[in-house]
Amino acid sequence: MNVSATSSSALLDARLWSELSPWRISAAWSLAAAALVVGIGEVSQSVSPQTLVLLFLLVDPLWGNIWGGLATPETLPHITLTVQHRRPWLPYLVMGSPAARVLGMHGPGVLAISARAWLPGVAVALAAAAAIGMPAVWATLVVLGLAVTAWLQRYVALVPASVLHSLVVVAAPWFMGLTLFGLDPWSGLRWALILLWTLHVWGANSSLDNPGALRGLAGMAVAQAGIALLLIFGQAPLSLAVLCILWLATWVAVYRGQPLQNVQASWTAALLVSAAAMTQTVF
Repeated sequence: MNVSATSSSALLDARLWSELSPWRISAAWSLAAAALVVGIGEVSQSVSPQTLVLLFLLVDPLWGNIWGGLATPETLPHITLTVQHRRPWLPYLVMGSPAARVLGMHGPGVLAISARAWLPGVAVALAAAAAIGMPAVWATLVVLGLAVTAWLQRYVALVPASVLHSLVVVAAPWFMGLTLFGLDPWSGLRWALILLWTLHVWGANSSLDNPGALRGLAGMAVAQAGIALLLIFGQAPLSLAVLCILWLATWVAVYRGQPLQNVQASWTAALLVSAAAMTQTVF
């Protein structure tokens, strides 16, 4: 198929689209949770509105490109104009060779497409992180390392991709956000809330991918119990009551055999409620 020469006006094409449900837990919501833990007033004093917007662009579309480009390279767009469908001439990269399988070059031009669609996004993410500050640079490098590990996981058994995904979605943006907003993430049991929500997202994704699997449901149950204990010891009963109502939707859906996709918004709401509750705790 021929592509018109007028199809793009840019050197770096950055077309964006809404990915799945906007109400599911994502890196942007985790960054919002970090802001709620600190307090909106404190955040406005720590970073400028422009930096805050850049932060959300970094953790969601830019980190999303880093993760998706390696963890799920088959979702990259098929670039017909800028990538020629040629196999490498090197004999050890021919179709079916061990090196070709490791590099994920099962189809024509996969490596070239990845370089065209993924590497520019990495460069833009690092540039944005540098404009924000060193915590953002280090966090971006961590996300890059997690994405590389997820890519290797496709060929060598390492860390399950679902675990890596939960770290990218919850832990990385939350820890980075707290640091940039001027709050120590390792004080006041804030780290415990982050780890528990990381576990919850892992369990939720496991349940979404494998409906009825006990492992995912157990992960969510343990995470919810841990968060409840945090709020009990932190003396935040009102927030705990709201969380129980939100979490009830999950277990009603499980009991009725309904798809958990319908309750993802309740997970995001619970994430934000628990984050806001940390400002009321006695930790």
